[in-house]
Amino acid sequence: MQRVIMRAGWTIVGLLAAGAMTVVGLNLWVVMATHDRIATSPLTCQSRAVGIVFGTSHGLVGGGSNPHYQARLDTAAQLYRLRRVSNLLLSGDNRTRYYNEPMTMWRDLRARNVPQEFMTLDYAGFSTFDTLVRAHKVFGVDEAVLVTQPWHLPRALFIADALGLEAVGCPAISERQPPGLKLMLREWLARAATVGDLYLWGRKPRFLGPQESLPTPVLSSHSSSHPSSSHSSDKHVMSPREDSVTAGAGQQAAVSRDVADEVDVTDEESAADTPEPHALARQAQASLLASLPGVKQALLQWLPVRSDTN
Repeated sequence: MQRVIMRAGWTIVGLLAAGAMTVVGLNLWVVMATHDRIATSPLTCQSRAVGIVFGTSHGLVGGGSNPHYQARLDTAAQLYRLRRVSNLLLSGDNRTRYYNEPMTMWRDLRARNVPQEFMTLDYAGFSTFDTLVRAHKVFGVDEAVLVTQPWHLPRALFIADALGLEAVGCPAISERQPPGLKLMLREWLARAATVGDLYLWGRKPRFLGPQESLPTPVLSSHSSSHPSSSHSSDKHVMSPREDSVTAGAGQQAAVSRDVADEVDVTDEESAADTPEPHALARQAQASLLASLPGVKQALLQWLPVRSDTN
């Protein structure tokens, strides 16, 4: 009986060792296949037409803001200011009405002075795999710069390679909170599982949906001038939930232009028809003098009547 227990114990130890070696080997494969396409900082990131920003929770479980989330948005805003991307595809989880990662990213990037015409929202980016599959198959992205943490980029780039999406990595460095052991262990296991997703059991995205169009690039990704010096009349196409917002903004702008034109014309006509101030004074004086005889006659008719009644 003791031999059986010993044999079972050694079998379990052997399986665990084999599993650990497999995880380590797969991690080395993922990292070695992608490390040369990860920039050292946002300032050295390559230019691409589209920047894919991976969603994550805005806040921490124990309270406070998630530094990884803030770092991703800071990096995305910096890519816009440096004119390294023409569009930002904000992809995240929106599985319930109370949790909306893309809209939260959109709002916080607007607060970072990124115009809405540079952003497109993907509400079905439930995972790294789903985000990249939908970017390639739904939004038609063939090349992109991926914006996420350095420890997440190898897995994201590895998935992009398998999908035929030409991608480079731009690290969002969370200086206030480096990845802990628990987070890195989770990422090691996720990298090993990704190999199985891609080459063993053929994982499919949770929701693919119909194809959508990204807006026509409004910035040249190779230009070095400041974004404020660029003007474009290209129409922006956003996700379904943003169409009404964009349309409303466009209609409001058009109405504002029409009203401004009408005000300019009216002001010119009024200026042409309005007499000079001295002419108005002379007209008022003449009218007053002309009315004096009538006032005098009315007083003469009124005074006797008042005396009789008294």
